[in-house]
Amino acid sequence: MAQTQYKKVFITGANGFIGRKLAEKFRSVGTNVCGMDMISDIENNIVQGDLSTPEKWRDTLKDCDLVIHTAAVVSNALNYDQTWQVNVAGSKIVLDEAIACGSVKRFIHLSSVAASGFEATTTIDETIPLKTQNHPYRDTKITSEHLVMNYQSSGLIDCTIIRPSDVYGPGSRPWVVTPIEEMKRNKFLVPQGMFGPIYIDDLVDGIHLAARQTAGAGQIFILSGDEEVSNHEYFGHLAKMLGKSKAPILPNRLLATFASVNEFIMNALGKTTEINPNTIKMLSRPCADYSHKKATDLLGYKPQVPLKEGMEKCQQWLKNNNYL
Repeated sequence: MAQTQYKKVFITGANGFIGRKLAEKFRSVGTNVCGMDMISDIENNIVQGDLSTPEKWRDTLKDCDLVIHTAAVVSNALNYDQTWQVNVAGSKIVLDEAIACGSVKRFIHLSSVAASGFEATTTIDETIPLKTQNHPYRDTKITSEHLVMNYQSSGLIDCTIIRPSDVYGPGSRPWVVTPIEEMKRNKFLVPQGMFGPIYIDDLVDGIHLAARQTAGAGQIFILSGDEEVSNHEYFGHLAKMLGKSKAPILPNRLLATFASVNEFIMNALGKTTEINPNTIKMLSRPCADYSHKKATDLLGYKPQVPLKEGMEKCQQWLKNNNYL
């Protein structure tokens, strides 16, 4: 397989869960790493800024030949316009800056399997038709993908889109830390549904392959693990770390009603909450069987960390960081 070697990579959201691990991966193979985030890390060449302030990170981007765009709103608590401004308008700013700097060979855009929707009942691959549903996160991921592919098809810059499944691992806030914290407070609730876990190291390896392989240009790849499990099984692993027999799973209709009431009350108090109907919709998937066959065939991608091993790594990290 033909490969591209990179001298310097620029990562948006470089201090995030995925961004940090990507930086470690590229440094380990001798690539210079820089980037931007809401909080700077001068020692690691990460400057402070956000997607709407390119003047703060434009100089750092100079001479980079690879851009990996991970920065995004991943919350279901923000409204449609707030989410669009970051996930779509922000992505356009990064694309334009990457083109303007003149040295970027490839633009890697992190989307999400959420773009594929939450209604499928059979195996999901990259050919599934995308449909907006007035769901801010899902819809803006679809729109940002269209934006990126428009730049690709227009010949402006070589792009690759990555749709990660449910990324977990040591340090993951939505799928490890927050569930543990809420279970300790006896306030954790999750609907019946399916979960598609991918361990963080497998995702990073897949992104690295997609960036380096010439065959990755102009393509969309689902990166997933080998296992589809129920919410009961996935969150049950975390519950057992706390000495609980299982994670509380509620019927979807009951939890959806509770989430609607909770969101109404929190909004009335001028607050936001992740316990809302959009979150319940995401977690109520009847299927999370995300196929990585395309990535395997074109890139040689193969996940290495099964759920049991990944959870053991999470448990050790949680102990080391005083969550258990």
